[in-house]
Amino acid sequence: MSQFPDLPIKELPEPVHWKKAIGVGIVVTGLAIGTGELILWPHVILKYGLSFIFLGVLGFYFQYILNREVARLALATGESFFTTSARYLTWIPFFWIPAAVLLYIWPGWASSIGTILVSLFGFGTHIVWAWVVLGLLLVITFLGKRAYTLLERTLFIIVPLFFTLLVIVTIFNLYLFADKTLITELFKFPDFTQTIDYRVLFTAVVFAGAGGLLNLCVSLWYKDKGLGMALYSPKIVNPITGKQVADYELGETFEPTEENLSRWRGWMRYVQIDQQIAFLILGILTLLMLGINAFVVLGPLGVIPEGIQVASVQAEIFGGAWGIIGEKIFLLMTFLMLFSVTWTVLDALSRILTDTLAIHSKHGKWQKVFGLLKNYSASTLYYSIFVIVVLIGMVLVPLREPLVLLTISGVLGGFTMALYTPLLLWINNSFLPKELRPGWWTNLMLVSMSLLFLVFVVVTILSFF
Repeated sequence: MSQFPDLPIKELPEPVHWKKAIGVGIVVTGLAIGTGELILWPHVILKYGLSFIFLGVLGFYFQYILNREVARLALATGESFFTTSARYLTWIPFFWIPAAVLLYIWPGWASSIGTILVSLFGFGTHIVWAWVVLGLLLVITFLGKRAYTLLERTLFIIVPLFFTLLVIVTIFNLYLFADKTLITELFKFPDFTQTIDYRVLFTAVVFAGAGGLLNLCVSLWYKDKGLGMALYSPKIVNPITGKQVADYELGETFEPTEENLSRWRGWMRYVQIDQQIAFLILGILTLLMLGINAFVVLGPLGVIPEGIQVASVQAEIFGGAWGIIGEKIFLLMTFLMLFSVTWTVLDALSRILTDTLAIHSKHGKWQKVFGLLKNYSASTLYYSIFVIVVLIGMVLVPLREPLVLLTISGVLGGFTMALYTPLLLWINNSFLPKELRPGWWTNLMLVSMSLLFLVFVVVTILSFF
């Protein structure tokens, strides 16, 4: 039995123009191209072979399915996955909150940006530059009237820019360094008989795409963008520069009439295009190019750098061939990738906490626990949490986030994915009307994904012993 009231029935809005519907896929891509593709996958490829990159491609495809199903729920109900899951698992906010904080409070991406900026500008320390970036993100966020709109519009510039730079870098590197072994290595079967650190491999698969709870944030972004039934949902606005609207509430649903189902197919077509082109295709191409760059540049030298050094060392070698301009181009590309990841992770963490706290302070079993927050709007909560997260990040920056912490984060992220993927499968096949439920192929992929992550979790745990 649900702890929240049943969803009220309203008409499903007509699909908007596709230009207004597309965008969340770009945000997820800006989030995805960072730790996994830039740091972890080059490390895996250089250590175990280029053929292992197929696991990254598989990870991207699985997460595409996952993103689409999370979006399905958000468009059908106007609620986030975090809210809908709490309808039936009353204890789950006490899982979402600590899981989100433990996974994403660490300022590893900001610290990595600091290292890149030291190389790019030739002065300062990684700590100071990380503080500058975090402070800049704080200022930028408060300049816009709506946090999501500002994030999406900015990433519509950043993502194509760093993708273009990556294409240029890849063409130059293939011209300089590539040999005939590239194609052979790319398409041969991976050698699983060698000694493999499955914790690192598992982390790379998790981070091939968004990973962890970040895939669930797709529901929060579609909700705030106002697609499907989320058009009725109040949006998070800047309490200083934006006009305050009705506060965060539970969602709505619609009757599966012929007219509504026709509109529904239009909405899901937008989601399909958004996630296929902006996330799946762009993400896989970026993963392949970054992996190939590392293979052709660092592989012949026998170099297996750790962490952000993967990018720094490539920049130095690229600069040795193309001069200072070549090195700066590579560093600029890396900075744009990590800047988009840092901003999007901060936004995602703030949204997860805001959504959970705002809903449970007004509805359900835990109103008394979170009741102190019920007088604060979701907008006030979001911007307050964003400030707190940035300040905590500034305090933690000196710790930096080495490969071992990224590995722990990836293992925890994979563990949460192994838990919530079956939950998503169950909710979409029982909570939604039959006409809106996923097809057999999607269900098969969700089951396969659950089993894959469960196997990796078990293997990873056993590897500690």
